[in-house]
Amino acid sequence: MDKNGKILLATLSGIGAGIVAGILLAPDNGQTTRDSVKRSLTKAGEDMEKTIKSWMSKLEKSGTTGAGSTLVMHGSWDDVKGQLKQNYAELTEDDLTYAEGKEDELFGRLQVKLGKTKEEIVKLVDNIRSSLS
Repeated sequence: MDKNGKILLATLSGIGAGIVAGILLAPDNGQTTRDSVKRSLTKAGEDMEKTIKSWMSKLEKSGTTGAGSTLVMHGSWDDVKGQLKQNYAELTEDDLTYAEGKEDELFGRLQVKLGKTKEEIVKLVDNIRSSLS
């Protein structure tokens, strides 16, 4: 994992140096340069997100991290949410609000409402997803 951390740090450093050089050497006006930088940062962020998700998936598959250390919704969250509502009438729409990157908040709400551990919640969601596939 240390090697991956160094690669990520080097990538981020390279991106930062490229942005600084681009700003300093940009022939365009300020607004055009800012728009260009914004697009570059957005693309870099999306690329990093894909890389990190790939690494987490590999770590889960190798057993280095526990199942469910990341929540990856394949298919429709609405289908999973519907099944959860059907199985647990006490769950509300607010309890089941899912936003990418805020999985821990979802797990926390479900833990409180259902009185289960995070691991039990992850297993429950994974089982529902598997049954719907």
